[in-house]
Formats: sequence, C-alpha cells, structure tokens
Amino acid sequence: MSTDRPARIAGIRVTVTPPPGLPLERRAALLAGASHCTIHNTLREPPGTGIELEP
Repeated sequence: MSTDRPARIAGIRVTVTPPPGLPLERRAALLAGASHCTIHNTLREPPGTGIELEP
C-alpha cells in the first residue's frame, strides 16, 4: 500500500513460474510475452475510470 494519499496500492509484483522442462533459450520469449500481455499493458497505461449511481 502507498504511504501517501489517496489510499491506493503502491505496486504489484507478478512472479511467473515457467513450466517444468522449459529450455533456457525459451525463457526470454516467455518473459517477453508476459511483458506485453493485456493485463500488463492495462496496468502500465491505466484506463479512464468513472463512478456513477444507478437511478
């Protein structure tokens, strides 16, 4: 959690566990794929947000 306001999460850390037997030369490709996935891209470039009340 962030120590300043507004209250928010300060950071997110993701650990990817490669499948057993993944060759060392494929690890860079796995990391590249994870670094360009939709969730990672969304966290790097947050979408706009809005809050509304239902009628």
